Amino acid sequence: MSERSEPVRLGGEAGGDAQALVSPVGASLQQLRVDGVDLVCGSPSGPVGASGAVLVPWPNRVRGGRWILNGEPQRLDPTEPSSGNALHGLVAATTFSVVRHERDAVEFAAAVRHPRGYPFDLDVIVSYRLVPSGIASTISVVNRGPGAAPVAVGVHPYLRVGTAASDDLLLTVQAERTLLLGDDNLPRGELAVSGTSFDLRTPTPLVAAPAHAAYTRLHLVHGDVRLTLSDRGTGRAAEVWAEPRFRWAQIYVTDELPGLKAGEVAVALEPMTAPPDALNSGSDLEWLGVDARWDLRWGVALR
Repeated sequence: MSERSEPVRLGGEAGGDAQALVSPVGASLQQLRVDGVDLVCGSPSGPVGASGAVLVPWPNRVRGGRWILNGEPQRLDPTEPSSGNALHGLVAATTFSVVRHERDAVEFAAAVRHPRGYPFDLDVIVSYRLVPSGIASTISVVNRGPGAAPVAVGVHPYLRVGTAASDDLLLTVQAERTLLLGDDNLPRGELAVSGTSFDLRTPTPLVAAPAHAAYTRLHLVHGDVRLTLSDRGTGRAAEVWAEPRFRWAQIYVTDELPGLKAGEVAVALEPMTAPPDALNSGSDLEWLGVDARWDLRWGVALR
């Protein structure tokens, strides 16, 4: 096991091979190229705007950084200064140790030990493996504490389809329901997407899609959740896939990611096992028993 912050390269130099760049910071996927097509926006220096980061033990936000555990108030360190929310869990900025590194695979590990506002002990193990269509990842969470621990998991990749311009990109999210988000980007209600601008069940121009939305009641395609960004000009698509325990998906469109050209936007397609503010709502939280291990699969593919 080694401690380092330099990114880890996967794959060979041949143009037809899948290649990836993964940062130990946040165990984050920063680059992915398949058949010469770039599928991920990121930075060789590590996560920017949480690009590619693993989100444990909660994805998205905890309102005001506060929640209640067994009747006792808990106060997390705020990481979103504008709102005071606790954003993106506890390991998105953590430098993971490199446990194993091979030509086409890497495994990282990090520990969460009783941080402020989350009085639990977890081990987090993240692996990536190149496959012909892209990359496959497993996120494992192990409870090392003396009691059951509340856990939710998410990831935060920004997708692209080669050099396709934003105006040529189509977004598809097969979901029946969406959360209504307030100015603090936290839930204020839920509604069916049918007949609304949140309906992305058919390919929708990215420039017309909601800039920030959370979805649930996700349809499975060949047994997995699939979030798709496609180039209407070439028909190629970058797709995030995730196993069915990812019951939620967050969409985030921004023009502030470093490296974007003027007028271009980046889109994060984020599978999540629980919705925003799950520590307060309890919705879809996984309570891990002592020494229990939770393994979750996801990945990115060229379609």
